[in-house]
Amino acid sequence: MRSSNRNATRGEPTLAAALAVAMSLLWPCAARPDVPLYEASVPLKGTTEADRAAGMAEALRAVAVKASGRREAADNPVIAAANPSKFVQRYSTTADRMLKVGFDARSTEQLLQQAGLPLWPAERPLTLVNAPVGDPLELEAAARWRGLPISWSSGVPAPPEGASAVLSGVPSGTGFAWTFRHDGRTVQGRGSPADGVNLAADALAARYAPPSTRSSSSLTLRIGGMDDLRSYSGLLTYLRSLSLVRDVDVLSLEATVLTVQVVVRGDRELLARVAALDDHLQPVAPGEANAAPAADFMYRP
Repeated sequence: MRSSNRNATRGEPTLAAALAVAMSLLWPCAARPDVPLYEASVPLKGTTEADRAAGMAEALRAVAVKASGRREAADNPVIAAANPSKFVQRYSTTADRMLKVGFDARSTEQLLQQAGLPLWPAERPLTLVNAPVGDPLELEAAARWRGLPISWSSGVPAPPEGASAVLSGVPSGTGFAWTFRHDGRTVQGRGSPADGVNLAADALAARYAPPSTRSSSSLTLRIGGMDDLRSYSGLLTYLRSLSLVRDVDVLSLEATVLTVQVVVRGDRELLARVAALDDHLQPVAPGEANAAPAADFMYRP
């Protein structure tokens, strides 16, 4: 679920803005595993009002864990003291007695900030799970709790398209020896299927939910690759699609380089990490050819 504070774009020439809006309707965003940060499903213990209130409190704790990437967020005193009904946008009960709750994105994000929690953006690597788990339900439930998109290995050596992280488990005693690899980094641990999920989620949250996401920052970016109107409108659509981006302001266009000011939850480094998940926004090395005037990133449709 996207944050409800949709990004505004200001400062564009009127004609260009109109064309950008028209083109954006035809420009599909890249397929990514986007996690619904502010939604959760929890068991409903009964049919009373008190049961529903308890379920909503549990759902809010689940959202705090999923959106922050921190397991301890469920026990955060600010989250525990919050009245869930003030943040609920919708809820329903399923046939198998699960309470599905959707929370308002803006107010829930503000609550997480008040709690001093970071934000793990909705764009997350797809993790390929390669482990002989007899019953996958425990691992899948843990992955939902942590907001970790997973795909089970089909036995082929190469990950499926879109998988950029691998969680491997080898039976060891009563559990598994787990190894998680992503972006050239490897971490290891032992334990249950849920422990394997936590190993992966903790590693990813450390990289994509840094302390800088506890607040917002304004960045000026020079982005090359604006060869035509389609590239221009595609870039703006792409920036608006990123869950950590709060505002986009076009400042200037010089040759093929567009200068924009963006407000993000986090910093420039995190924006580059999230963008690297789909390669549409690629950092430009100093002195790289075909990047004049100087650009920070190149946009690739």
